[in-house]
Amino acid sequence: MKLSKSILIPLAMLALLIGVFVVSPGASTTLEVRQVKFEPRTFDLENPDTVIVHVKIFDSVTNKSLADKINPATVLLEGYIPIIDGSNKTTKAPPEFTAQFDGYTVAAMIWAKIAHMGLTTPHPWVPLVVTLKIAGQLYDSTPWEGTGTIKVYIPESSPPPPPP
Repeated sequence: MKLSKSILIPLAMLALLIGVFVVSPGASTTLEVRQVKFEPRTFDLENPDTVIVHVKIFDSVTNKSLADKINPATVLLEGYIPIIDGSNKTTKAPPEFTAQFDGYTVAAMIWAKIAHMGLTTPHPWVPLVVTLKIAGQLYDSTPWEGTGTIKVYIPESSPPPPPP
């Protein structure tokens, strides 16, 4: 009898803790971006240009643009590539946040994705579509994220492996 009571109390406390963390919503939910577009339309892995990302984000309740509320210091491409300092801007119509990323860093990241996932195309003249994630926070610390695609041609010869 004592054994079952001594087990019931910790189990009840555990159930209460699980209920608090699972049922109650977090302090802030991640906002989903409506549209993410990449420039250039086709990215050259051998001679990469700066990558420009266009983000359209709206409040789901009021349907107002949140592009001017994005904190550029928190914006990362694929979780680790920061924007080029001072390259971000917000356009008025249509309201969107744009940011530039270093082309060589983006190319290295895409090469790593290609190698890690074994991505190929049926023919060398067919571009490979690679999905990239951009994320950040608004000035009020609300997180947001979105995904977009960029097209790349895989050159005939792969780059040398990274140094050990």
